Amino acid sequence: EPSSAHDSCTFLGEAANSASSWTPNSVSFRVIIHPPWWQTWWAYLLYVLLAAAAIYGWVKYQVYRKTLLLKKNERLRTKISSDLHDEVGTILSGLAMKSELMSYTVPEAEQAGLAEISNMSKDAMERMRDTVWAIDSRKDNYENLIDRMREFATQNLSLKNIQHKFITENLNPEAFISPEKRQNTYLIFKEAITNVLKHSDANNVEVKLATTANRFMLVLRDNGSHKANYTSSGQGTSNMKMRAEGMGGTLYTIYEGGFVLNLEFPLK
Repeated sequence: EPSSAHDSCTFLGEAANSASSWTPNSVSFRVIIHPPWWQTWWAYLLYVLLAAAAIYGWVKYQVYRKTLLLKKNERLRTKISSDLHDEVGTILSGLAMKSELMSYTVPEAEQAGLAEISNMSKDAMERMRDTVWAIDSRKDNYENLIDRMREFATQNLSLKNIQHKFITENLNPEAFISPEKRQNTYLIFKEAITNVLKHSDANNVEVKLATTANRFMLVLRDNGSHKANYTSSGQGTSNMKMRAEGMGGTLYTIYEGGFVLNLEFPLK
């Protein structure tokens, strides 16, 4: 007769002699069956610990592998940006300077062509600087983004005596921002500042950068009067919206006592 325990049994028995005389009382005895060691509680605990250790080791290896790959990519990005700055930048700078100097020594009819070459070289050099900045992994934080935006705003808005100020809210300057979002945010900002210079009669621009729990926000506002043609020329507006959508965000422009651009996108 099996007992309630899975590892033991109780047997009942009676004895008889040669005359077939049975004992008046039955005899019972219990047999305990011990499980093999691999089925004991401590063995199952060991299995759980080994499985947890294996999962932890696998996760740690994946993190290490991705970190190693990330650092390798960062070094590569830094090298590419340095090479572009040193080699291509030097060539473009030399070309702009040489064509400008040549324009002083050639007949007047040829000066316009050389001046155009010089201007094209300077424009290419400016675009190359933006590319170098975007590639450089050392710039992947909000501080470098804001510094770059300040530099562009100061350099260009001062040409029309437009005052400007930057406001930051809940923004950690050292926090990481991906190179794609950093570049797209900067290019959208450049286009917006260019719009102010081309289309607005404003004398003041306010730039606000803020983060919430999971979103980044850029708001650019001027105090210009409302103009029907206050839009980005060419493909500017569509390009800005395309960049915003590429970051999983939104962009819209309105007139509210001045031109207002609002850009938002998720932090992750």
